[in-house]
Amino acid sequence: MGLVKGACVLVGVVMVAPALVFYFLLCLQVPSASQWDVKARLSGPLAGDDPRVVRTVRENFLDPPSSLPYNLTNHAWFSLGKNMFTWPWVYYHIHSLFSQERGGFFVEAGALDGEYLSNTLWLEQELGWTGLLIEAEENNYKSLRSKHRRAWSSSTCLSSESYPKEIIFVSHFSRVKLLEISPWSFRSHGHELRDDLSQDAHNLLDDTAYTSVQCFPLVTYLAALNVSKVDLLSLDIQGTEASVLTNFFLTLSDVSVRVIVVENEYKNFDDAFMRLMSDKGYILLAAAIDYVFVKGDDPVLRRPEVVRIMEEKVASSSSSFLTLTSSPSPT
Repeated sequence: MGLVKGACVLVGVVMVAPALVFYFLLCLQVPSASQWDVKARLSGPLAGDDPRVVRTVRENFLDPPSSLPYNLTNHAWFSLGKNMFTWPWVYYHIHSLFSQERGGFFVEAGALDGEYLSNTLWLEQELGWTGLLIEAEENNYKSLRSKHRRAWSSSTCLSSESYPKEIIFVSHFSRVKLLEISPWSFRSHGHELRDDLSQDAHNLLDDTAYTSVQCFPLVTYLAALNVSKVDLLSLDIQGTEASVLTNFFLTLSDVSVRVIVVENEYKNFDDAFMRLMSDKGYILLAAAIDYVFVKGDDPVLRRPEVVRIMEEKVASSSSSFLTLTSSPSPT
């Protein structure tokens, strides 16, 4: 009798084992060899619009918009921040362009915690926009997710190349406590570790840490979200802005980007970059530390507020020219 039972158990194991293997392969979705190949090559040089890369981002690197109530802070730092740095200037121009447009789509890279000095939060709250928030620093991103933004988000970074890559990301932290300045202003200095980007000015007051971060080209995120039109692209990524935009425009894409607000803190918008923007149909609406580019055929340029900005720009240029021409020549 015991021999019969043993035989039955053996037969059962033989019959059940293949089913268990099939279950683990199907239900637990063990990556195939090709999937491992794709993941191993995300450090480069697969093309940003490669369908395998797009699928990987869609399935592994995007978090959906929140449906929970906003969880924003009421700390004085956040209200004070709106009167400091370049935020008032950027807000003025974005508001002039979009204050009457509801339901737009934005991309904000260098999104920090999703609240402090955010260029897009007010668009979301007041005009019902949604979009994509990209933040490379892990702790910043955790805070961003806790704010329950109504936008997709990704704990990655924009690649400065036309392909995905892994970078060493330098996180910054406040070394000193200043009552009038939020610690988030220091955390916003995080950047890709590069020899051509000097951080000496920030390093005087900042402590740093180093981590490895996965980056993707801008076109990859947009393809993963099936987005064909971006109303506002906001880039504050500490020195790689020109490279990100150059590679985006050099990639064949049917994505339309109407307005680009991009930081030029490191003064690397050279003549070649400005020519590229012009060749792609953009006009420079305003420039300071940040630049505001608008597609030249966009109807938003006919808004009275925007026309006034353009007229003021022309008047300022004429005044500067007259000052130069009327200056006495050296003797």
